[in-house]
Amino acid sequence: MEDKIKTVGLYKSKAKNVLATCRILVEQYDGEVPLTREELMALPGVGRKTANVVLSIVTDFKAIAVDTHVFRVSNRIGLANSGDVRNTEEDLMKNIPQKDWSDAHHWLIWHGRQICRARNPLCDRCFLIKNCLFYRQIG
Repeated sequence: MEDKIKTVGLYKSKAKNVLATCRILVEQYDGEVPLTREELMALPGVGRKTANVVLSIVTDFKAIAVDTHVFRVSNRIGLANSGDVRNTEEDLMKNIPQKDWSDAHHWLIWHGRQICRARNPLCDRCFLIKNCLFYRQIG
């Protein structure tokens, strides 16, 4: 497994977790993926973000998965005002209409990777610059 995912960060522990999760799914869930956040988060290597992604794709469960990009962008542009992932998720759920959560999640990831990068953000290319709290601090 490790050689298949070597380009992924922390590939050794992720490979171990994938194999352990596969065993659990076969032995305890008859090969089916559980459909509650609690059961998903009990699987090796699955945290709230991954559980939210799985549930929002596989079911009608509404969630916003907060990864590093979503966290950074949402706090920089004022959609969230938090120093931790869980509170950022709660801020986003309050500030974005539920029907838009999935699209917002994907947009924030894209924007964080392409424009609002952790190092050397491309503020001059950002259409949110006039409303950006981060830009006001550094600009």
